[in-house]
Amino acid sequence: MLKQLLNYIDSYLLSHCSLRDLEAWLVSNLQQILDSGEEAAIDFANKVDADFVELGEGIIDESTLRERLQSYVRIGDTFPLEYYETPSRDTVNATASAETIRDQLLIRPVVDLRLEHSFA
Repeated sequence: MLKQLLNYIDSYLLSHCSLRDLEAWLVSNLQQILDSGEEAAIDFANKVDADFVELGEGIIDESTLRERLQSYVRIGDTFPLEYYETPSRDTVNATASAETIRDQLLIRPVVDLRLEHSFA
C-alpha cells in the first residue's frame, strides 16, 4: 500500500492528477491502508490526511501541502522497497557525446537536512 500511496502522491507532484483526485484516492483507500497493517503506509496516509484537513481549514495553502508531499516522497525513497517514479507521458530522447561533457562535468554534493519535531 505504501508504494501505491507514494506513486499517487508522485502523480500529483508531476501534475498527472489533480489535488482533488489525490484526496479522493486517499479517502477511498484509507480503510484498506489501515487494514493492511503496514506501519509505514499507515503513518504516511495519516500525515497526508492530516495535511488535507489543515488545507481544508485554511491553516496551510496548496504550496505548503505540495512541499510536505515532496518531503514525504523523499523520505519514502529511504525505505527499502520497490518504488518506481510514475513515468512521464511525454517521450524525450537525448544524446550526448562523452567527450563533450567529460571535462565540463561538475559534481556538487547533495545535502539532505532532516528536521524532526513534535508538539506537546
